[in-house]
Amino acid sequence: MQTSDEAVAEPDGIVKCPGWLRLHVWTVLGLLAMVIAGMAYSLWWDPVFHHTQIWRTPPDIWGTFRVAHYVGWGTEGMIYSSNASFVTFPGIAVLLAPVAMLQGALHLSQSFPWYLAKPTEWFILGPAELLCGAFLLFPLDALATRLGVTTKRRILLVWLDAALIWPMVALWGHPEDCLAMAFGIYGLLAGFDRSWVRSGAFFGLAIVMQPLIILILPIALAYVPTRKLLPFVGEVALPSFLLLLAPLVQNWGPTTRVLLNQPNDPLVDHPTPLLSMAPVLHAGHFIVVNVARFTTLPDGRRSISSVPTRVLTGEIVAAGPGRLIALVLACAIGLWVAKRKPTLLHVVWCAAIALSLRCAFESVMVPYYLIPGLALVLVVAANARSVRLILTTLAIAACVSLSYVHTGPWVYYSLVTGFLFLAIVSTWTWHGVNSRSGIRLPLDDDAPTVEAT
Repeated sequence: MQTSDEAVAEPDGIVKCPGWLRLHVWTVLGLLAMVIAGMAYSLWWDPVFHHTQIWRTPPDIWGTFRVAHYVGWGTEGMIYSSNASFVTFPGIAVLLAPVAMLQGALHLSQSFPWYLAKPTEWFILGPAELLCGAFLLFPLDALATRLGVTTKRRILLVWLDAALIWPMVALWGHPEDCLAMAFGIYGLLAGFDRSWVRSGAFFGLAIVMQPLIILILPIALAYVPTRKLLPFVGEVALPSFLLLLAPLVQNWGPTTRVLLNQPNDPLVDHPTPLLSMAPVLHAGHFIVVNVARFTTLPDGRRSISSVPTRVLTGEIVAAGPGRLIALVLACAIGLWVAKRKPTLLHVVWCAAIALSLRCAFESVMVPYYLIPGLALVLVVAANARSVRLILTTLAIAACVSLSYVHTGPWVYYSLVTGFLFLAIVSTWTWHGVNSRSGIRLPLDDDAPTVEAT
């Protein structure tokens, strides 16, 4: 059965492959839609709907961008002691360093360390980080193609994935998570092609962006031959080792505390019932800060003054121990994959579970934590019947929507993890789990059959 991705036969018998843009036109449109929607939201949402002259820029990107300045200035060793709340590996800071240097050369303003209503740097940083996030659409589409998803389903999947990924960059400012997912998926596909060098390189890039992508690494290791295991692991670890060497040598204490503890703020984000078991890094206390206050003078003029105000700072807890539990369980999933050797469809489903384990053991949840696992769930659901695809999409929509609701820890945790579990279970099938042949089985009877590579 010929699909749109197959070669096109010319009348003279010569086989001509379609151009790259023709194969990925819908993915490119999804990327452009994410960038345009993200910039339009940040520049016009508050002026149009709230009648305030403020740009709504994602808050977390500015700390990452400040760290990118340190990399550009040649002081990478200070990135974890710079009070920028940077808790991931330095890959994204290195990637954004040229943008940071351009900002300095053009004398553009940035929203760090103080919040600015209209930081002019956003005209460059905004499209850059939105492009990084939208890049994830390409490996997701490649994965759907490998699974034999029909062209119509792939087009639908592009728009569903774009809607799912968009908040991670447009609302939160975490392009590193999207890039880590993208490289991790390419690494899985390269591993299925038995291209261990490419697979190791992709996973190395993924981990240096966001180390939590290591949750799907045990699944990839299940297919690596024993004789190639040590070079593969060395290739995966090399980029992170090189970029972390300077911070570890120059600031061992701050670097290890940040990377191992993974500090999080339950006062700002969503605490879960596991908060009581999380180690407290800094207890909550009152501090005195100067707050700007407007006063009206007798002649009608308004003046601004600085008023000392007591403010309660919340406690900071460590998310690292809970994430170690997720890593142990992800290793168990990798062992199961190594023993059963399931089809690619079930490997993707297992990868979705591994990435979702993070959400099950978080002491403090942030909505964008859900997106990596749910993105893979959508790919699996695209190969199912329409009823199951609709059920999975509704469960994902409910899960993401409820993750923004502030309520009690037990209610929040139950609703979010409950719909997450429903989305994962709705895509499960036993067909092909025990398949040790070279045939990749479809998820449902109406899905096309694709030969394994």
